[in-house]
Amino acid sequence: MRIHWKRFIWVIFICLYTALFFYNCLRPYNNWFVSYIYTMILIVWLSVEYYEKHLFFQSPFIPLDLHNTVLRVLFALFFYSSFVIGIATIVWWPKYKVGLYPLIHIIGVAALIYSVYLRRAIFSRKLGTTAEISRFYISVALFIASLAFGYGSYFLLLYVIIIGFPLVFLQYIFEKRQLIEFERFVHSKQKSNKIEAKDYENFWQKYLTRKIKKKAKE
Repeated sequence: MRIHWKRFIWVIFICLYTALFFYNCLRPYNNWFVSYIYTMILIVWLSVEYYEKHLFFQSPFIPLDLHNTVLRVLFALFFYSSFVIGIATIVWWPKYKVGLYPLIHIIGVAALIYSVYLRRAIFSRKLGTTAEISRFYISVALFIASLAFGYGSYFLLLYVIIIGFPLVFLQYIFEKRQLIEFERFVHSKQKSNKIEAKDYENFWQKYLTRKIKKKAKE
């Protein structure tokens, strides 16, 4: 396994720096420790995903060029603002805390770990199916729900329900439609309905080429 040293060193630096930064940031406040653990698990996970060049919040079964840019930007804005809201709840808005510390926060940590486990299992799959896309976005929904519990925030819980879940659902619907259209294209090119793993990437390349030619004609 080849180590990408520049990216690896950057990831280590980010993890060490954020560990110190959030320790100093959260420590002066009440009921901070479990949320600090949650924050560090989250940052380590994001660092691993960055190192492996995975998309953070979209499934690996659709080529990057076919993901909806608007939905990607909106979800990224939602996630990073959720992170800020979570930290701000501890530092500035303690009246919006759910309470029941540390039970609620431990549930958030457990939900985060389980969502990462589901995601890693999905990334090991070679072929995309509508069922795999469903599982992926279930893991994303679980992940964003864990934010509200990990930081124990009423406001963040409402934010996740009103903004986050609809964005997850829209991404799921969009990718499902893309995959169904791709499967129809593949089935039109071969007699069998089964897509072999060795042909999967090649079919996607042909499908993208056709889409580009179609757009050029328009």
